[in-house]
Amino acid sequence: MFKSKKLKTVSNAIKSVASKDASNGISSKMFELSEVSRYGMNGKVCTFAFDPVQSLLAIATDSGEIHVYGKQQVEVVFTLEVKAIKEMRFIKGIYLIVVDAKDSLSVLSLHKKALLASFFPPGKITCIETDPSLNWVLIGLQSGATIVYDVDRDYLSPFKIENLQKSRFFKREPLSPVVSLQWNPRDIGTVLIAYDKVTVLYSFVENDVKQQFIHEEGENVPKVLHSVFHPNGLNIMTVHDGNCLVFWDSNTGQKIVSRFLLDEDPLITSTVSTSIFKVAWIQEKDENSTSLLFAGGSGDATTGDHSLTLINLGPTPIYTVTSYDKMATYYAQPVSQKIIPVPNDASIINFLPLANGNPYYAGNFAPMVILVLLDDGEIETLLYPSGSITYKASLFPQSISWIRPAATTSYATSVPKKTWLGMMSATYNRDYILKGGYPAKKTLRVHDSRSALSTGHTNGSVRIWDASHGELDESSVFDVNVSHSLNTSQSVAVDHISYAAETAELAVSIESGDVVLYKFQVNQFFTSQKDVALEMNFRRFSLNDKPHEILVDIRDRAPNNIREGFMPVTAVHARKGRVSSLCNSNVGFVAIAYEDGTIIVIDRRGPAMIYMDSISKISKVRSSYVSQFEFTIMEYGEDGYSSILLLCGTDAGEVILLKIIPDPSGRFTVQPYDALKATDDGPIVSLATFSKESGSSCRASIPRMQQLSKGLRVQAQIVISGRTDIRLITPGKSKDTHRIFKYPIAVSGLSIVPFLNAKNEHSIATVLVTVLINGEIKVLSLPELKEIKSFAPLANVHSKYVKESGVLVNGDIVYRVSKTEAFLLTVIKKSSTTSQSQNSEETDSLYNPNLRIKCRPYYNSLQWVRGSIYCKPEDLDHLLGEGRPEQKYEEEKIAKGTISLSPEEKTHNTHELSANGRYQYQAPVRHSAKSGGYGPLRSISRAMQNGMDSIEDTFNDYATAANETMNDATDQIGKDLIKGAFNSKIGL
Repeated sequence: MFKSKKLKTVSNAIKSVASKDASNGISSKMFELSEVSRYGMNGKVCTFAFDPVQSLLAIATDSGEIHVYGKQQVEVVFTLEVKAIKEMRFIKGIYLIVVDAKDSLSVLSLHKKALLASFFPPGKITCIETDPSLNWVLIGLQSGATIVYDVDRDYLSPFKIENLQKSRFFKREPLSPVVSLQWNPRDIGTVLIAYDKVTVLYSFVENDVKQQFIHEEGENVPKVLHSVFHPNGLNIMTVHDGNCLVFWDSNTGQKIVSRFLLDEDPLITSTVSTSIFKVAWIQEKDENSTSLLFAGGSGDATTGDHSLTLINLGPTPIYTVTSYDKMATYYAQPVSQKIIPVPNDASIINFLPLANGNPYYAGNFAPMVILVLLDDGEIETLLYPSGSITYKASLFPQSISWIRPAATTSYATSVPKKTWLGMMSATYNRDYILKGGYPAKKTLRVHDSRSALSTGHTNGSVRIWDASHGELDESSVFDVNVSHSLNTSQSVAVDHISYAAETAELAVSIESGDVVLYKFQVNQFFTSQKDVALEMNFRRFSLNDKPHEILVDIRDRAPNNIREGFMPVTAVHARKGRVSSLCNSNVGFVAIAYEDGTIIVIDRRGPAMIYMDSISKISKVRSSYVSQFEFTIMEYGEDGYSSILLLCGTDAGEVILLKIIPDPSGRFTVQPYDALKATDDGPIVSLATFSKESGSSCRASIPRMQQLSKGLRVQAQIVISGRTDIRLITPGKSKDTHRIFKYPIAVSGLSIVPFLNAKNEHSIATVLVTVLINGEIKVLSLPELKEIKSFAPLANVHSKYVKESGVLVNGDIVYRVSKTEAFLLTVIKKSSTTSQSQNSEETDSLYNPNLRIKCRPYYNSLQWVRGSIYCKPEDLDHLLGEGRPEQKYEEEKIAKGTISLSPEEKTHNTHELSANGRYQYQAPVRHSAKSGGYGPLRSISRAMQNGMDSIEDTFNDYATAANETMNDATDQIGKDLIKGAFNSKIGL
């Protein structure tokens, strides 16, 4: 079967070109491990908070980290000593209040980006209440007492509300904790306090209970789970055991009506429902309309909560002219009620409405998006009020993308810089929800390439980002949806991604074993007509409808709302089980390996399947499957010419060589050529090749294809990384250098290091960068494999995920440490790649002092006539903090000037900072569509035009050299692959 059965001796190898020291001139001083960007977050998300004025989102994890996100790349991380965080609230736009599992309250400054104070209350915290315009925090305790803390002064007020249930209403009952607290949305002088049997309306001004609300069912008093105000402050709702909802008149204490969350009485149903654990009374944009949103109460107690319940109450009847009977009908028969499913195996534990500009009404003003937190740390995004789930990646910063939904795999590659900029302009996203903060100045690195990071997710989506986003003020994302391309939601979690940077082609496999091939191009199915789009979405399509076809044309499954991007071309439906390895080359071939041992090679020019066989027929050591592919252009043995070789690394440490050659029929064929046991222990985790003469990589690429028709002869070595060892071999000749490691190898790859040689001339050298399973990073010389530099693990790494790290040719490493966190590192010392330096301690700005908080809503004059006493903020300060110390932080002075005291003031906030030079923000202009000048796109146009011409010549010459058997194939690779991918960017 093989053209060559045995390796030649070492003496035969000496006859060929001597191996150059690819790492000549390199010293350990040229290497330094530094962080460029960080992705995701450390730990599982446990809670979140949102500030609609500053437009900042805070997310806390169980590792004690709090990530505060703003627009695009703005991110600041606070790290607390405590691990579990229970609740967070923004106050005055400048403070972030954090309550942890140890019942301490921490005050963080968004202005200084620092911890200001920690407060330890005299008891266990059960709930807190804050107001965006006040510096007071109401703290409910397990003992039933309510205490008051002054954030501005780090001061515990002497004012205290005793356990009113015990002292006033149920004296013989055990102590009740404070169940919930809520400030009256129209009057800061009153607060709603819920205990487990009674809810009271308490007046700070009168220092007494104004009303009590006790729901009695015969002799039974159902336990109170939560109590909330209607946004107008005139009605309240109490939630009880059994998911009973009771509505009350807050002025008179009159019960209006009681009903169950769902239509049926849970006491007479066969299933046991979960209990309501969170409720939000939403103030709609039409300030007369409200809705109720519930978490819990609609799920089965055995399986957890997987849905929310939305009750649309519609316009609120006028209080003064509406009878209790009509109000009862209003609450009992709402405009609509629906269950909003959240399709995920994990249960819902929290939700967060993202209020639209107005911070009042308990943060529930006219949201357009609801964030839903699941018990596994994932976040789902619901559009309000439709309840539709959106996974659009550009809505939130990249770090949140790792948990929205969970990332199943990651893949990194280097992309030509000019090509990348042209592609990114096609997907420039301006629809991000968060608009706060301002990015710090970034270090600029000089590279001819960018690092691209792809993440695959449980919902079948693939997101492609600029991996070095930490260097950028703004960036875009490509969002590819495999589930949509295949019209299925079953077994769509992405398990492999391969991206060919030179040809802008993408290959993605999912857990069902199907593979989808994409190409970056103009979308021929783009339309702005909604009826056409709807027809496409419901068009009947299934791979199972074509049971005998392996390659299925899916071009018409392109998303019709995207003008240009990665469009689906072909689905590979081989029905061979899960994919074990996937590689999309830069020269138009795709290799797919399955866990059953099948290997498929596809020529994308057609497309056509040019090879399909089982590894068992060609393996010499009983390999079961291919674990790694690499396409390379090099000479095999004594051929005297170079060929396209497909290297297949197996689970048994074997390397199988397949030759891809032109066939007289006008297509390519694949021939098994050799197989050799390469490493001591499998599976093979990485394959790389480098030239003996120049030291450069021999990965198959378009420039190397240009030389094939001229009899190019590249004598090269293959670097094979097994489980615990690395071996260099010269194919068809000899086994060369060998090195064994103490810990298993996660990944390795070639990196090119620029430096100044002894003559002060610019030079480059090639090294092998290896990441071990324990997180260590080693830089090795080639071909000797001597250690040049070693770096200790950057963080606690998880062995399952560090295997998905990637070493890039520019010295970058995408270093994945856990399910939700990764870093972009570089091993090359900054001075050799940066054009300007920065203070490494400088972080993004979060607080914008130019944004004003509108005046707090209040009752109309009729309510004051009814006896309510108008309480001003200064009155409340006097009542709660008489004799308190002077202000402690400059934050109070800054924030005080941002709060409007007049309802007549119209706030027109903009997130372009302009308080002084430091906050001055100039909108980026690099994406401008103005004509004239020498901009990036003109540069891209020239480079791509020249490149395309040379590519056409290359493949035409190669076809001629192969007896002109490739006429149709070369025309398509030269024109369709490249010109089709970039014609809109380069004006062809």
